[in-house]
Amino acid sequence: MKKLIAAAVLAVSAVSFAAPPAQGVAAQRGAAAPAAQAQPGGPWDDERGEGRREEHEKRMRMMMVVGMAEALNLSEAEAIRLGDKIRAFDDKRKPLREQMFDSMKLLKAAADGDQAALGRVDQATVALLDLRQQMAAVDKEMFLTVSKDLTPQKRAQLALFLAKFAHERKGGGMRGGRHHLAK
Repeated sequence: MKKLIAAAVLAVSAVSFAAPPAQGVAAQRGAAAPAAQAQPGGPWDDERGEGRREEHEKRMRMMMVVGMAEALNLSEAEAIRLGDKIRAFDDKRKPLREQMFDSMKLLKAAADGDQAALGRVDQATVALLDLRQQMAAVDKEMFLTVSKDLTPQKRAQLALFLAKFAHERKGGGMRGGRHHLAK
């Protein structure tokens, strides 16, 4: 099962990297790419970022499903059903992520000295904090939905996996140390 899932992840990753660039991106790659980095918003204003974010989200969902399937010893059919459940929650997260991205873009512009953005810093900060709470509520709902029919032991395994996955996603996976979640 693990080999099959790992092969599926590698195949999806290989296809996503081998896919042709999105329409319009190839034309921007020449001299326009360095100009995008020199703009006030830097990579926040890069139109290619939207496609990259979508591909990243797909890879992260695949990694989460594979990890959950391994942690819970799910069959292939159960893993596919789990992926469908998680996709529904990703649909709920997407508008929240987009709003968070917009708030971060505004805060980045303000941090870089954009006078128009400076007056909206407090509004963007409060919006960002509220969106994080909403995102946590969606995560809780996902956990409750996915773990509904699991035994207490499997729910504990799922909770540990999700905590470890979130920690690694935020860049803490390589640090180890006393806060590292051991397997």
